[in-house]
Amino acid sequence: MNITRDLEFETYLVEWIKTREAKEREGTHQSDLLICLNESALRRLKPIEPTRAELLRWGRGYATQRWLTGSLEDEPTVAVNGIQVTPDALWQDAPWELKDTDQSSTKTIEENPYWVHQCMNQCYVLGTTTARLSRLENMGNWKWVYRPKDPVKIAALVAQFGEDWAEHPTISAWKLEFTQEELDRHWQWMLGRKQQFEEILRTSILLPKAKSLASGVEWKCGYCKYTSECEGGHA
Repeated sequence: MNITRDLEFETYLVEWIKTREAKEREGTHQSDLLICLNESALRRLKPIEPTRAELLRWGRGYATQRWLTGSLEDEPTVAVNGIQVTPDALWQDAPWELKDTDQSSTKTIEENPYWVHQCMNQCYVLGTTTARLSRLENMGNWKWVYRPKDPVKIAALVAQFGEDWAEHPTISAWKLEFTQEELDRHWQWMLGRKQQFEEILRTSILLPKAKSLASGVEWKCGYCKYTSECEGGHA
């Protein structure tokens, strides 16, 4: 038997994901507005090739969404007030946002404001106040990674999480219900972000971080490829 690494085939797989997932958007999409306006604008003004790891994460999300929904495509994009919104899928005529993540299953949905805002946008443009969100948690609650040998610690885990405390992956599903007032107020925030984003694209002048970053996503700066440009204030 002779087994060798096939780099040609490997490159083909990664390039296929890139072709499918790394598409440049035109216009203003909701995803441009929800985290950091500076980063979203710089992706247009100074595009950087995605890393292999980024492509594989995108591909994994693509694959699991198709697996869970049974559909090869997202729902049609809906544009309202110049903001494009693309629901992943529908369930019982309500938007269904799908997440594939390595974050712990113990993390609350509220700790992901970006996800909540995605659901709010989809509700707004589809004229509903209810959304569903599914979270495929590849690492479960992460406790199995640091599996203790001490019987007392194991018993504590069983008491907290049940006999299947080390199960992974896991999946959880959530129903998000908003008031129309909440959705209207959120959409006004989106419209303000749209104006700021498009102004950056027009002038190449970046915003101060306090204005560029949405609340609750300050962690994003630690993973940003555009730190030097952002600190300089110009694209």
